[in-house]
Amino acid sequence: MKIEEYISDLLFEHDCVIVPDFGGFVCNYGSAAIDPVKHLFEPPAKRILFNKGLTRNDGLLAHHVSAKLKMSYTGALKYIAGEVKRFKEDIQKDKRLALDNIGLLYTDEKGSLLFQQDNKVNYLADSYGLSAFYHLPVSANAENQTNVIPIHSERKKLRPYAVAATITVLIASAFYFTMLDKQPNLRFSSFDFFAKREAPQYAFSPSIYKELPKPVAEESVSLPATVSTPAPTAPVPVVPIKAVPITASTSIYSVIVGSFSIKENADNLVAQCTKQNMNVAIVGKTPQGLYMVGYGNYVSHDAAATERDNLRKGIFKDAWVVAK
Repeated sequence: MKIEEYISDLLFEHDCVIVPDFGGFVCNYGSAAIDPVKHLFEPPAKRILFNKGLTRNDGLLAHHVSAKLKMSYTGALKYIAGEVKRFKEDIQKDKRLALDNIGLLYTDEKGSLLFQQDNKVNYLADSYGLSAFYHLPVSANAENQTNVIPIHSERKKLRPYAVAATITVLIASAFYFTMLDKQPNLRFSSFDFFAKREAPQYAFSPSIYKELPKPVAEESVSLPATVSTPAPTAPVPVVPIKAVPITASTSIYSVIVGSFSIKENADNLVAQCTKQNMNVAIVGKTPQGLYMVGYGNYVSHDAAATERDNLRKGIFKDAWVVAK
């Protein structure tokens, strides 16, 4: 996987993702918008900006890469450095860099680095399931227009039947009156000449047509009364790291000298530091599930920060402070 996929994952949960030694992607809330020219309706979304001044490593991307690739924190930093080198080479060579689902970085005539967001992906969790759509305006005369239904072909089909029905009625009437004249005492109360009547024919009338019931489809599908949509996935909250105390003490800060996805690696670092008479132990896990190896116990953040700076001068270049 390319590093832009890891950056895209973090943009769903965080408003700022920094790529060390390259720049940061900053998210701002953007309300719903309507384009009156294109008649385009867009839902609320995160508007992403690129700030090339945010280059200092905050550990967010490195820890995420470490967890995904199951490597150490130092290995993750090396991986990110290699990807940043590729980014800079592509921009220098092609004057542009396309990041899938994030956007396009390019340089203008003055050499300034610009960014254009890719709007295909909406990183705002509250807009889950919503998408942009076009809606054309309705004409003012549309409601007054009526559909013209051609009836000439139906009339042509009905004319032969109408003629036949008329002739039948005339013949029956003539036969009735003839029999009545020849047999005046004949009772016709139970004698029905029209036991099988033709269906009455009606002329087309708009008022009658409006009252006709709607045709029933040959096949119908029962739909549920309501259609449930999947609930939006809530962003994972950022939980403050709370380390397990090394010893029974009132200290609340410790300096992290390493974090590992495999506990055996963390145990090996503890063993090596113990041989050097360093007070280290596994103090807990990060939100990404990495085992943290902590050094010392301090009652104030300033004291822990001072010790962190001293350790960075040695072999622990990425040492950082955590609150217990």
